[in-house]
Amino acid sequence: MRTVLVARHGEVVSNGLRRYAGGSSEPLTERGAHQAVALAALVAEQGIREVWTSEVARAVQTAQIVSARLGVPLRRDPRLNEMILGPWEGLTEEEVERQFPEAYRLWNQRPDQLVLAGRETLMALARRVVPALEDAGRAEGAVLCVTHVAPVRVAALSVLRLPLSRYKGLPVPNGECFRFDLGCRSVERMAGGCLAVELARLGEVPAA
Repeated sequence: MRTVLVARHGEVVSNGLRRYAGGSSEPLTERGAHQAVALAALVAEQGIREVWTSEVARAVQTAQIVSARLGVPLRRDPRLNEMILGPWEGLTEEEVERQFPEAYRLWNQRPDQLVLAGRETLMALARRVVPALEDAGRAEGAVLCVTHVAPVRVAALSVLRLPLSRYKGLPVPNGECFRFDLGCRSVERMAGGCLAVELARLGEVPAA
């Protein structure tokens, strides 16, 4: 099984407002479009044969910019969509904290334990995202998957065999790209840095 490159979409206005964008149709900001161009340049020498993307607008727009610059086909895969947020969709973190205080507290302390009607759990998210990456790893050529912060986090923790309770310990900025080696079960930032080591330094996993 090959390595797979996985990237978060470029910036949208909701990101700066700390708003749970979910499945919204908002477009990339100018900065977000520049991040997509930078992403294309970053992976230009990686032999990408196809770009797979979430169906959500901000991911699609990011993927379209990358695929056009690389001259490769684009494929939409709903398994890469952002986590279903249910009643939190479209709310800012402050609004969620005010309207759902107990759930919000649990989300920040033990996100893997949060179960809320209409909202996807981290485990359910991992069960749909990881198979998508495994399929990408079996493709004939190298694949770049463009997705969202939650799918990147749960996929990384799953590949590293770390508990989903460590979800909050993994920063995933807009436009960041990761290399997933599904055979060796390693994840690295394309800009440099092994996630297992990074999390250990943050006290998220025991140091060897």
